[in-house]
Amino acid sequence: MLAQVERLLQENKLCVLCTAGENKPHCSLMTYMPGEDPRVLYMVASRESKKYQNMLGNPDVSLLIDNRKGLGLEEQKISAVSLSGIYQLVDSAELVEIGIKFTKMYPELAEIINNPSSALFAVKLQSFLFLAGPVDSYKGDFFSLPPLLSELG
Repeated sequence: MLAQVERLLQENKLCVLCTAGENKPHCSLMTYMPGEDPRVLYMVASRESKKYQNMLGNPDVSLLIDNRKGLGLEEQKISAVSLSGIYQLVDSAELVEIGIKFTKMYPELAEIINNPSSALFAVKLQSFLFLAGPVDSYKGDFFSLPPLLSELG
């Protein structure tokens, strides 16, 4: 099941990021970049945005990624993964390198990435709920699982 989760993370670029502030949920459509460690996803947001302010007050986030892109409903089951994670600032030593990679991967976001009022941040993934169609579901914890496929060489 972990291979299917990792495939969804690698094959997509959009997710729904869910944050909470003042006891109210907030969802945002976001572009993400998987890190070298596939349990880390990078994103960029305005420091003034509600999602960013929410993460400063409550670093617990949830993400939703699915495979609807390019699927006809008869072609295969829609699968999705709901991920729980923790917001983290990108270490200043990595900031330039991650920013360059993000800009190369998504040149259309260069203006946002290079804007001084924007923040590049990471989400450290902790657990997942993988849904294969409307009935089959599988839970997992990234800390108790064996190494991800990309770590095996």
